[in-house]
Amino acid sequence: MLVIKVKTMENNLILFNSVTIAMRAREVLKKYNIYSTVVRTPISLNKKSCGYSLFINQDFKRALQVLSGNGIAYTGTAAVGAK
Repeated sequence: MLVIKVKTMENNLILFNSVTIAMRAREVLKKYNIYSTVVRTPISLNKKSCGYSLFINQDFKRALQVLSGNGIAYTGTAAVGAK
């Protein structure tokens, strides 16, 4: 699992191998009132061509717990600036 840490920002991006998994994860989180946006993984973080991520503005640690508890696998987390 890839974890990239940036001192000035908190983790807010969950990385997935495919858009299908990212969309499934978004729907699972929505059931727990955690809202997210599917985005392309930034090229600097993407080692493969099909990288999609969820941008999370709130409850990041809880989102990871919910995904793990529901069997949704992610490839890593990262911190990026909000657009």
